[in-house]
Amino acid sequence: MAENEYHHDRLREAFQSSLDAVDLKGIFRQAGSADEWEEAAARVPYLPVDYSLAMMDYQLSYWNGNARPTSDLSLVLYHDNRPCALWPLSVSQEKESELRIGSSGGALRPPLFIAQLAAKTVKSLTTKSLAALNRFCLDNGISAWEGAESFIDASGLSDWHDKSMQLGAVATLRHELFVDLTRSMAEIKAGFRKSYKALITSGGKLWNVRLLTQADAAIWEEFRCLHLSVAGRATRSLDSWGAQHQAISTGGAFFVYLRDETGRMVGGGLFHVTRDECEYAVGAYDRNLFDKPLGHVVQYHAIEEMKRRNIRWYKLGPRFYPADVPLPSQKELSIADFKQGFASHTFPLFCLRYNVQ
Repeated sequence: MAENEYHHDRLREAFQSSLDAVDLKGIFRQAGSADEWEEAAARVPYLPVDYSLAMMDYQLSYWNGNARPTSDLSLVLYHDNRPCALWPLSVSQEKESELRIGSSGGALRPPLFIAQLAAKTVKSLTTKSLAALNRFCLDNGISAWEGAESFIDASGLSDWHDKSMQLGAVATLRHELFVDLTRSMAEIKAGFRKSYKALITSGGKLWNVRLLTQADAAIWEEFRCLHLSVAGRATRSLDSWGAQHQAISTGGAFFVYLRDETGRMVGGGLFHVTRDECEYAVGAYDRNLFDKPLGHVVQYHAIEEMKRRNIRWYKLGPRFYPADVPLPSQKELSIADFKQGFASHTFPLFCLRYNVQ
């Protein structure tokens, strides 16, 4: 058995032991639970992109290809012998002897429960999930976990948030940008920053806009090479690019791209999707054409595609502010300002930190 497979199996066995200790049943998705994951996903009230298999596979590929070995421990939780919640979990090797627990290599996400599950049951399963997490951390030398809760089209804070705070977690506030896609396209466009409307119109005349919704290795490789040219270096592994191409082929993502009058690709953006949410994942645009409307056109046509799919919310990404901690870079502030020109809503992103005890 390869060393990384042994490491993954050991971590899975350790987390299984923590589940057993608190009488919580779960099946790891890499142990043949893809069908169960999709069954539970079909029953949640709102399915964020962060809980989609396509996004999880991409993120795991990204971290494993960028010198942070990450094991997937994602679970489908059970109640009364039926799938009742999705819990994306991962364990990353931060340093030689230091582990970090999270979701898909990033901040820890809470279990996402199916609709019409009794409130009492949700509270009980949340308590057990936190107990299992705490036990696993104590047994494996993890001194703290850091989590995040994004908007999921619901009112109020979750039981996970409340119970974590009762246990002693500390919450900090960040922000994320969204577009309400339940409005008409005319209403959505009316909410754009004034200068964007003219840029979208003029850009639509400059570029040939294309949409990719199925596998096409040649087009995807063309975009990867454009990204490489713009970045000046390879920023991530070929496997991670392959995972995103796979997401397109399975319907977990789509790609909007632009060609000039010669047929050359000059820009594009990839968007991960579920039935309820779309998230902007990666974009690249010819640096020699930065005075031309590129990203504006891609965003607009992507939103049109989201509308065609009856998606409810478009998650543009983080909204950084100058006084945020840690201090955002000027590039991050600039990108956030660009995205806000499309956004209809700014929602809180609650970040929790719990020192394990």
